Amino acid sequence: MKPYSTTEKEILTRLQRGIEITSQPFAPGELKVLQKAQADGLLRRFGGIFDARRLGYGSILCALDVPPEQLEQKAAVIAGHPGVTHCYERRPLHSSQSYPVLWFTLAMLHDEFEDGLNKLNSELGTENSELLQLPAVKRFKVDVVFDLQASARDETLPGRPVKVPCDEPFRIFSEEEKQLVRAIDQQLPLVDQPFAALAAQLGRSEEAVLCALRGWKEQGVLRRVGAVLYHREAGFKANAMCVWPVGGDVAAAGHRLAARPEVTHCYQRPRLDAFPFDLYAMIHTRSWEQIDVLFRDLSAGCGLTGGELFVSGREFKKSSMKYFREE
Repeated sequence: MKPYSTTEKEILTRLQRGIEITSQPFAPGELKVLQKAQADGLLRRFGGIFDARRLGYGSILCALDVPPEQLEQKAAVIAGHPGVTHCYERRPLHSSQSYPVLWFTLAMLHDEFEDGLNKLNSELGTENSELLQLPAVKRFKVDVVFDLQASARDETLPGRPVKVPCDEPFRIFSEEEKQLVRAIDQQLPLVDQPFAALAAQLGRSEEAVLCALRGWKEQGVLRRVGAVLYHREAGFKANAMCVWPVGGDVAAAGHRLAARPEVTHCYQRPRLDAFPFDLYAMIHTRSWEQIDVLFRDLSAGCGLTGGELFVSGREFKKSSMKYFREE
């Protein structure tokens, strides 16, 4: 990461937590720091971060065992799907057992989800039984904020379990509402009055846009409007998926794990014969040497045994979700 002053790091950490939805949301100096981060390639985007379930989307984590000679070809098919936001090669650090190596997340509108997953299976030339499907059963932690002054992370929804995504209530959004989602889910104008600029693009009043966004935030549809950074450029060059089999209360274990600031995401997922783990966590560190140390510390500190660490290798795709597109 290019040099940033202590004040600039404080500002970028604060802006990840979100801005107030007001006409002039930026404090003195914040906008210049955002513009600098964008020019430096540190800022992935500055926009709306939504709860996909409340927009009517289903999502799932999938894994596929792929021969080495087919890895890039299969990854290209997966990465080309508009509903896929992340696609990684992940391999176990400790175990010699054969596990799936190609991992990806898929999110689509509920009424299109099953057909979309079947279509992706067909394009991959796989059967449903070959693709590990691991939907979230409970979500303990989401919405990572990278602290640029330390290796710790902050969390806006600490340790609160939620229902399975398909059980989460959602409503039908009007075309006008969808247009607003599309306008804010990637990049807000980096100007003094971003919501006024957004309103002008849409041919609406600033107050109408502010009112809609405030209502969505109160309803939990919109988590926040804030900065999303490239974690590697922010100094967190290593990341891994930790998994454990929990013999007892998965929710209690999930709360303990989610309370650790080093954990960025934490979920319960179904335990499968082919993948006998049900508690998942993502961790990021500044070096690969720290990854295994942190995994062992989390296991011991949270009373978890029998786990495995899947280190992330090649990154085939990492993008922010684009909602209500026609692809």
